[in-house]
Amino acid sequence: MRYVRLTMIPITLALAPSIVLAQRPTRPEAAMSHTHSAAAIEIPESMRVEHAEIHAALERATTVAGRVGEAARRLAKVLHPHFEREEQIALPPLGLLAPLARGEFTPAMLDVLPMTDSLREELPRMLQEHVAIHAATRHLGEVARAEHNAPVARLTEQLALHAKSEEELFYPAAVLVGEIVRARGQRHSP
Repeated sequence: MRYVRLTMIPITLALAPSIVLAQRPTRPEAAMSHTHSAAAIEIPESMRVEHAEIHAALERATTVAGRVGEAARRLAKVLHPHFEREEQIALPPLGLLAPLARGEFTPAMLDVLPMTDSLREELPRMLQEHVAIHAATRHLGEVARAEHNAPVARLTEQLALHAKSEEELFYPAAVLVGEIVRARGQRHSP
């Protein structure tokens, strides 16, 4: 089987926004670097690796001929803008969990607030996007199982679990990071 890299559906580690499927408002935090301050608000390594693995597996699936590739491309179209926004506002705040749990605070941590405020505002829509992602994931899983494509079927299971973790753990934790930083910032302000 020959693999062809699709340029129509970019699924890369950098998540370059070369396709626009849903218009999102331009916000200041969208332009922020994840290493823009002394606090270095970065996506935790474990989450970066997990996202990269999902992206790579989905990119491979989009190159498969037939129904599996078609279903994977449909999932990628739904998933790409969602992952992109997560990596802008939902995942970087989690990089402050460990220092906050140790009782640490620096004024540079306040840089996380535009991200967490945006997440709180956009959370209902992001959870609604999960409904569409779940449907596309379920369809891809059904097709992959029917076509006896075990790696893609496993990908759909991994993606479903990842979405559940985001809903139950990651998004609420990121919102709480914002609340903790805001409270500590108020205690430390002159």
